[in-house]
Amino acid sequence: MKKILIILLIVIATIFTIYKFFKGDSLSNDKAEKDKNGRYITIINKTNQIINEVHVTVNDGTEINKMYQENIDEKKKSFSIEIPNEYAKYNTFTVILVDRYKTEYKKTINDVPKKGRVELIINKDDMVNETNNLKTKIDRFFNGD
Repeated sequence: MKKILIILLIVIATIFTIYKFFKGDSLSNDKAEKDKNGRYITIINKTNQIINEVHVTVNDGTEINKMYQENIDEKKKSFSIEIPNEYAKYNTFTVILVDRYKTEYKKTINDVPKKGRVELIINKDDMVNETNNLKTKIDRFFNGD
């Protein structure tokens, strides 16, 4: 009975691992590169921070895409966001990244093509507000930031 249970657990773990590996990720750069008919902004994170939230707005301030990411892989330096078809008439977008300390980085991109992928580099210079309380300073110190 123990052997059957162990084999069953191994099979379930294997299926789960294969599923996670081949599952299509909505933030996948590969998907954005291959999809010639879609419209994507590839965000390159050069803030050296883990990003927990991404907000994208059109030029009138309407938020079009809101995603929460909790402690994404630190090695993941870029990700792509698909712009829905209902925003095809807009070509100016603002991207706001919020890191694990609630610090915001904001950058606007103009002339986003109607199809394809465009890259947007966000770095430390794009910081708009920094949480600067004692707890944050302690967290930053112990996290090496």
